[in-house]
Amino acid sequence: MACGVSLNFVRLLFGLILLTFGTFANAACVINAENGTSDTDSDSALSIVLKEGAQRLSLSCDVNATHVLYFPRNYLSYNQLYDSEMQKVPKLTGAFESYAIDNTHKRLFLDINSQVERPVRLNIATLNDFQTLASIHTFTLSLFIGFCLALTLYVGMLGTSMRNYGFYSYSFYVLSAAIFFLLQEGLLNIAFPHVAFFSNFKLHLLFAGITVFAAVKFLEQLLDFKALLKVWQRQFILGMACSALALSFVQIILSTSDAMRVNSTLSLITLITMTCTLSSCVYAAYRKVHCSNLVLMGIAVMVFSMMFRLVFSDVSAFMYRYGLIVGITIEAFIFAIATSRKVKKLDDDRLSAFKRASTDSLCKVLNRSGWEGIAQSLLTNFNKEGGYLTLLFIDVDNFKEINDQYGHHCGDKVLQVIAKILLSRCRDQDAVGRLGGDEFVVLSHCYSEGQSERLAARIEASLLERDIRTDNVVISVTASVGTYITNERCKDLTTLLNKADKLMYSVKEKHKTAQLASS
Repeated sequence: MACGVSLNFVRLLFGLILLTFGTFANAACVINAENGTSDTDSDSALSIVLKEGAQRLSLSCDVNATHVLYFPRNYLSYNQLYDSEMQKVPKLTGAFESYAIDNTHKRLFLDINSQVERPVRLNIATLNDFQTLASIHTFTLSLFIGFCLALTLYVGMLGTSMRNYGFYSYSFYVLSAAIFFLLQEGLLNIAFPHVAFFSNFKLHLLFAGITVFAAVKFLEQLLDFKALLKVWQRQFILGMACSALALSFVQIILSTSDAMRVNSTLSLITLITMTCTLSSCVYAAYRKVHCSNLVLMGIAVMVFSMMFRLVFSDVSAFMYRYGLIVGITIEAFIFAIATSRKVKKLDDDRLSAFKRASTDSLCKVLNRSGWEGIAQSLLTNFNKEGGYLTLLFIDVDNFKEINDQYGHHCGDKVLQVIAKILLSRCRDQDAVGRLGGDEFVVLSHCYSEGQSERLAARIEASLLERDIRTDNVVISVTASVGTYITNERCKDLTTLLNKADKLMYSVKEKHKTAQLASS
């Protein structure tokens, strides 16, 4: 069984290589349309312009073995192939509308009901070639859809965890593009072969408009059009995108002929919108906006892939057929990288802004508001996980006399040294802050009483008596430390501060008594 799976995979890979770098050999078959507007591309392909509504095509085909007649089912409400005796030819299941024919089918009749006037390409291939083609089609589309859905879910979950709109706009764009191509390429018809709704022209047009709107909203968010463009420029682009979205919804309730007219208008609006958006991306790259080069790279990949459809159609059958899908897959991956970098930059900017707003400008520790925010988080975590909470309230002894005797410049130097001592004695996860003046606080969540006591002992020993060198003089400094250690849950930070503050004043009174005794 494993050998059979491996052999099938090798066949699929070999067929993919053939399709990528060349075309299958023409089938030994000639098909001709005896009515309707047609253009014979080769012995095994015929392009026919279908009229809107029901019609019958008369075909003549000469095959010497079993072949498959196949064509896309987009915008077809009904189709059925009959032999010369008007007996139904059984349909094959798959992403294409397909019928198996043999040398008994010299004359065929194809009844088609087309929702709109459109060209359709009738193809005939040998059974083996068709099976390889169908496998490659399903394999390629499944990879594309799976990749898009994986990116959508992964990036969407990142957006949920980080609460960032940029992730959601990316997921919306990739998901809408995936659904559009899922419908356009008929992959749903494999799972639901009898559901004609998935081939509906209006449904495809709806997701085309949604994809255009999602692309513009995503790029507007990623490149920050609000800051990059003038107000009227940004409003014009967003207005055109919203118009495309509105028209795609409005056409659902219209007749098919009116929906076709809406499609023409939507195509024009899409062209204008994407031209303006591309110009904005080029301008963003010129202004060196963050991630703009990645955006241009993704767009360049899409343009290059479209060239296989418009210019290099004879270079590769695979790229002609699937170039746009390959392009949007690579583009989606590049845009995912751009989105992650953009969001990281925004988060870094927010973190920097928070640090600036919450850091004491003199001592480079947390200011009062910053410390209270971090301390509340530590307190919440302690209440959930337990352990020991250690709060130290530090006050420099005789700080007013230091300022009066040596000047405020020396007093500031003393505070800076005290702050450095506290930071060096604490862990990165501990909250070290300055409440104001010469008052400092340290809050630490420890997982054992011994750990809490060792932290307090390190800080108390470091501040018991310290000679601090300033520009002109060496100042002998002591600080009173009130240490409060508890393993009881408490949600009130103020209560903890008051308890530590009272302990600090008890220590300060002892220091004063000791100084008086020594003098």
